[in-house]
Amino acid sequence: MAERSPEKPPSREQIAVDLAVNAATKPFNLVVLVAVVAGGLAVGTPFVVALLVAAVVYTVAVGVTLMNADEAARVGEEGRARRRTTAGETARRLDPATLAPGIARPVTAARTTAGRIRDAIERAELPYAEVGDEVDRLLTTIEGSATRAQLLYEVLRESPPDAIEQRIAGLEGSGKTELIAALREQLAVQRKVETQLERFVDEIDRLNVELDTIRATLVSLSASTDASSQQRIAADVRTLREEVGAVAAGLSEAYDESR
Repeated sequence: MAERSPEKPPSREQIAVDLAVNAATKPFNLVVLVAVVAGGLAVGTPFVVALLVAAVVYTVAVGVTLMNADEAARVGEEGRARRRTTAGETARRLDPATLAPGIARPVTAARTTAGRIRDAIERAELPYAEVGDEVDRLLTTIEGSATRAQLLYEVLRESPPDAIEQRIAGLEGSGKTELIAALREQLAVQRKVETQLERFVDEIDRLNVELDTIRATLVSLSASTDASSQQRIAADVRTLREEVGAVAAGLSEAYDESR
């Protein structure tokens, strides 16, 4: 399965572009542009003059749209909905049955807890869309890391460290120094792979505890609309995602060395 990069929050520039595109393509504003041009031509106004007047009116209409808080909120929510859909599609593409049991277990638990957090937000009607977005991004990062962890699992299965150690022990005193040196190098790499895989499982187990705590916090907040609470919780989830990203980097490094 092709890996996806963890989804990053949109930059201010991207938000500005989304708002500008929405304002420029809003049907009402386009209708105003066409109507002013058509109206000017109908009363005998030269085309260039009619076009200039229409451009001015259109620019004003676009500016009004950009300054409309409700419109900005709608565009932002649509953007979040698109990101949630993308995250959900990524999650559905990762089948836990394709993972080793030791990897599938914490990943499935994370998916379940993420679903409970979304449910808590929806059932309590909490205005915490930002938290939901961060949870979706976190889940995407976890599942991307799980695909790397699966690669390491397969590397270990093909060349178990214990089997390499036994082979080295059997070659002691044989005089095959170059072969023994190569096997010892392979053993060092495989032990590192083993350590990184264990770290991944431990980290996701810890993360699941943290996520469950976040869910309990959301439930306790009930219908609080305190923006600082949402920002704090979203920041906590973002920190967890960064920690998983660091683990994923270690998995990739270990896999590259094993190759």
